[in-house]
Amino acid sequence: MKILIIVLLLAIIIALFSGLFFLIKDESQSKRTVNALSWRVGLQVALIVALIVAYFTGALRPHDIYPTRAPAAVDATTVDADGRTINQQQ
Repeated sequence: MKILIIVLLLAIIIALFSGLFFLIKDESQSKRTVNALSWRVGLQVALIVALIVAYFTGALRPHDIYPTRAPAAVDATTVDADGRTINQQQ
């Protein structure tokens, strides 16, 4: 699922820059700019749907900025629910 999200992001960037290229190079009657930007909008909708599906299936998990637990490598230090460090005596 993560690879699909990365592929969609790359496709959106490619469609965006191809739309810019067609906007600069083509004549005013060309529909290639509109087509490239329409593809971009469709890919963005697909990306949002993929993110929602990945979240609800558990493929992507959000995380907090402030973890509630200390890393496993640090034995003598813990972090409380407010994100403050508590040193423990050993």
